[in-house]
Amino acid sequence: MTAKDSGVDPKKPSTKSPKSAQSPKTKKTTIAKKAISTKNVDGRQKLIATAAYYRAENRGFGGNGTDAVQDWLEAEVEIDNF
Repeated sequence: MTAKDSGVDPKKPSTKSPKSAQSPKTKKTTIAKKAISTKNVDGRQKLIATAAYYRAENRGFGGNGTDAVQDWLEAEVEIDNF
């Protein structure tokens, strides 16, 4: 029996739809990854805040809001390059 005899056109794409729903295991893994990445973001922010604090301390906590923003931005670069 050939494909033609079975009524299946080999040139025509399959009409079966791909699985769109995630399996419970995949869904659990996705949730776990989000939780881990959230935890990493919180840890990163704490590290940046600490580094920015020490930068402000080194300049005697003087300055203005612009200096505080600059401390934060420099601390971000420092932590990201660590």
